[in-house]
Amino acid sequence: MLKQQLEQEWVPAMQRLLDIDTASLPVLWDCDFLLGPKSASGEDSYVLCEINASSVSPFPASAVAPVAQATLARARTVKERRVSF
Repeated sequence: MLKQQLEQEWVPAMQRLLDIDTASLPVLWDCDFLLGPKSASGEDSYVLCEINASSVSPFPASAVAPVAQATLARARTVKERRVSF
């Protein structure tokens, strides 16, 4: 539920607020949350504590190759954009 809310609501809202396109987001990053107050219906809520982009590593080990491929693709895209200007 939290992952879905992050991916479908919070990240798109942050992107709109800060005018950040998806291609400009880090390839690998994570978020830390604190437990927030219970909702009126008694459900847990969460508060975003921090977003890490520089001190994370792929997990599980099977994620290393896809992350490396995505990073290489992103670098190629950035290079192509710079060449076309």
